[in-house]
Amino acid sequence: MSRVLAFLTAACAAVLTACGGSDTGKPGAGSTVADDTPAQTAPPATTSPPEAAPADAPVRAEGDEAEVEVLAEGLVVPWDIAFLPDDQGALVTERPGRIRLITADGKLQRRPVARVSDTRAEGEGGLMGITLDPEFEDGKPFVYLMVTTASGNQVQRWRWRDGSLEREAVILDGMRAGGNHNAGTLRFGPDGNLYVPVGDSGERQRAQDRSLREGKIFRLSPRQYRGDGPAENPTMYSIGHRNPQGLAWQPGTGRLFSTEHGPSGWDGPGGDDEINIIRRGSNYGWPRVQGERNEPGLTGPVWLWSDAVAPSGATFVTREGSSWTGDLVVATLRGNALRVLDVEGARVTGERKLVEDRGRLRAVVEAPDGTLWVTTSNRDDYGEAKEGDDKVLRVIPPAGGS
Repeated sequence: MSRVLAFLTAACAAVLTACGGSDTGKPGAGSTVADDTPAQTAPPATTSPPEAAPADAPVRAEGDEAEVEVLAEGLVVPWDIAFLPDDQGALVTERPGRIRLITADGKLQRRPVARVSDTRAEGEGGLMGITLDPEFEDGKPFVYLMVTTASGNQVQRWRWRDGSLEREAVILDGMRAGGNHNAGTLRFGPDGNLYVPVGDSGERQRAQDRSLREGKIFRLSPRQYRGDGPAENPTMYSIGHRNPQGLAWQPGTGRLFSTEHGPSGWDGPGGDDEINIIRRGSNYGWPRVQGERNEPGLTGPVWLWSDAVAPSGATFVTREGSSWTGDLVVATLRGNALRVLDVEGARVTGERKLVEDRGRLRAVVEAPDGTLWVTTSNRDDYGEAKEGDDKVLRVIPPAGGS
């Protein structure tokens, strides 16, 4: 009997090794659907300023392994990162309501550049996403924030002036704040519009109700996000979302990839985290379907984790000179790892895990020098803080052909 058990144990271990472990994803129902996303040649406007000149080669690690270093520590749930132009450093949001500056030489300034006084940091809410106006360097030095307040979740516009931020306007409101599922990321697309993913706020039925703003992804035009008040009719770009957090546009195609949290057990069988390709007018099914189930008229995921990994921030590696170039990199909270997903056109074909010793990972953003900045989230309600937490990490992609 012991020999049989030993054989079965070895066989199971071999299977898990071959498959990358029980939390490795697989193609979802959406991976077999013909992709009709129109090609777009304009580079995406992201939280990074325009790419460095071609003469400025991206930073790469020698060999086949990435390098990881700590840039800053002692933060409190750093949620997102936005890079300022002209080597001014990077802005980092902390969920309690502070915006911190990491200087170009990697030093965390002690004094916040702004405090968002109306932040209500309860549950999973608080100060979350941050992004810069695509014309930040051309007379529109605006910074956009997703904030949980006493009246709900808001997108606010602030102005960068002389090294600090001044509040200007609320540009989107009417989004219910819940103890969880507030989404929170803000990103500009290659079309110059602002995309705002909104979670279901813990009430799953709201995701299918087109009269409500929860469980949707919205798109705001330049006139709306630079307006004097809340946008009245933002474009409801897609519906049927539970908690979509990471947004990233595939270079050269304009396809919008999104990460999404599946159920946690209390609102459906646990697991089934997703990567979706977001198309205007599509319904992603929550809560009518989850996982491998699908129905006519609904759009399924292109990648699916049966076991929960809680995918959060996402970015494509756009700079050349790395074996990761063109890959989608996803930070995972429950999965406690950075995941590099192989993407071929509209299909995800595999994944690799790294940075598995830093706890919960929240944001991942490509820096102007081609490195990836990653935030930990070990001081939130689900984490186990270690010495120095929370941190901003700098991941240097490995060299190699793109």
